[in-house]
Amino acid sequence: MTEQNSNIKIVGRTISPGLVIGPAFVYHGERLEVLAGTYDIEQHQVEEELQCLERAMRVVHDDLRVSTRRIETDTNTKLAAIFEAHEAMLEDQGLRREIHEVVEEELICGAQALTRVFRRWERKFREMSEQTHQQHADDVADLRRRLLREMAGVKTTPLEKMPPGRVLVARRLLPSDTVALPRRSVVGIVVEFGGPGSHAALLAEALGIPTVAQVAKVTEKVADEDVLIVDGFRGEVLINPDAATQTTYTEEIRSTQCRTIQVMESARQPAQTLDGTAVSVLANVGCREDVSAAADNGAEGVGLYRLEQFYLSRKTPPAAVELLAELRATFAPMKGKPITVRLLDLGGDKPLPFLKLPPEDNPFLGQRGVRLLLRYPDLLDTQLQALGQFSQEHDVRIMVPMVTLADEMVQVRSRLAAVANGIGREKLPPLGAMIETPAAALSVAEIKAHADFLSIGTNDLTQYTMAAGRENPLVNDYFQEDHPSVLRLLRIIVEEGGQVPVALCGELARQLSALSSLLKLGLRTLSVAPPLVPGVKDAIRQIKL
Repeated sequence: MTEQNSNIKIVGRTISPGLVIGPAFVYHGERLEVLAGTYDIEQHQVEEELQCLERAMRVVHDDLRVSTRRIETDTNTKLAAIFEAHEAMLEDQGLRREIHEVVEEELICGAQALTRVFRRWERKFREMSEQTHQQHADDVADLRRRLLREMAGVKTTPLEKMPPGRVLVARRLLPSDTVALPRRSVVGIVVEFGGPGSHAALLAEALGIPTVAQVAKVTEKVADEDVLIVDGFRGEVLINPDAATQTTYTEEIRSTQCRTIQVMESARQPAQTLDGTAVSVLANVGCREDVSAAADNGAEGVGLYRLEQFYLSRKTPPAAVELLAELRATFAPMKGKPITVRLLDLGGDKPLPFLKLPPEDNPFLGQRGVRLLLRYPDLLDTQLQALGQFSQEHDVRIMVPMVTLADEMVQVRSRLAAVANGIGREKLPPLGAMIETPAAALSVAEIKAHADFLSIGTNDLTQYTMAAGRENPLVNDYFQEDHPSVLRLLRIIVEEGGQVPVALCGELARQLSALSSLLKLGLRTLSVAPPLVPGVKDAIRQIKL
């Protein structure tokens, strides 16, 4: 190694915090189209090719069910829900018909027809502007890869042969990669594509692996066995550090590990600033595993529970009694602590299998959140009924997503009152508005008249304020959650909120460097991912207001 190719620093975006040193394992993917074969066929071979396709689809469908159970047991239900969605894709008769037609009309083999149709759909999603649509493209690519692997008779992947203690380097990680990945082999992850909601992020979050994403052309910059320092605190990667640099980082890793032990020991204690100001630190959760992790990490309650995962993998909407049973099972570890449940935050970018929503050119500016709920009142009422019943057993608050107009809160409160009357409840659970748009921030004075509390979602608030997609690497420099314009909106929300409680549940709360500014604005309730609770509490204890 020469001086020219040592101590090379590349910068990306932190996906999962932590610090690790290890040799690189560069994953380039597989050329399965070549293995599966691309050839023309005669008319009399059409039926044989279609049968081969159907066999592959049946096998992959069964494999997906196994993957779902394994991931649900070993990792978390968020990743498991992805495989359930893949099952639903395979059951789409329109997709099968399109592949069959290509085989019959163009007289090409099944693998070639499958590749052509899937790449067509993948391209459509990739060309869309929203990152969530691009993640749908990953799902299509992953399903194509599974089918081609089955048709080619390939039973293993390069990831399964990864030696222990490696830093995985890849352009992107697809869902099936999370199944193949040996858990003890990977100590860090560096990827070119991926944001906070990507498959790589879900895997890193579940396993606590330091991860840096959005590193351009990373598989060209890093070679197998290059020594990498993955700095998941600063969002940086060092390639082939010299001996002095390695020693410095090794000491930092030891210090971080010792500090982590100390922080965990005080995680269950309340958080107070040096001058005695109490701050509540809650957890953002989306499944039972998250709730258990929140309790273990000392969260004082739940600041944001996302209902989406319970709905996204279903072919029919749950009844109120099913939703109530899920809530009871999920929140058993949080008995006696406050729980804020966000109503379904869905729209054109996250379609429900049982709702045929019209496609939207720009779903983030379309029918999502409360706009969708008010259009489908039965869907809203089911959630309100379950939460009304659940509030008799827990300290529950209901949060309305993507509020823009005060009248939206009026309509939801009216439906909540009607539902509560129907189940014989006199006292309504607190109803709050999630402030995620500049319009809502500037209209807090009107919105708070119909809200018992406010919760700031800085992810979307930053996206809309800075006109920068929060997971789009092309505008990553513009997505600044602590930009003066965003902080000015936060100040307006807190000041105009007055006596109405205001919490912050966006990613900004995890930025330790921003905590002092947030507390000086007057915020006293923060909500972060469960593993981050101890660190945020510890940082608060170092602040003097």
